[in-house]
Amino acid sequence: MEEYKVSLGLEPTDKYKKAKQDLIQAMKSINELSPQQQKNLAEEMFGRAKVAAVIDLFKRYWR
Repeated sequence: MEEYKVSLGLEPTDKYKKAKQDLIQAMKSINELSPQQQKNLAEEMFGRAKVAAVIDLFKRYWR
């Protein structure tokens, strides 16, 4: 159970607002990963062929 933490929060009922909140949280979580972990995640999610484009997208977003 050490891999998880319990938290309380508010979740929007509007689907657009929830998706926006989820995307912001995902980008924050990705930013906390090491460059190698970001690359591994990108390969897992998008396949090796698109990794360079995804990494470039992350770099542009966080500048």
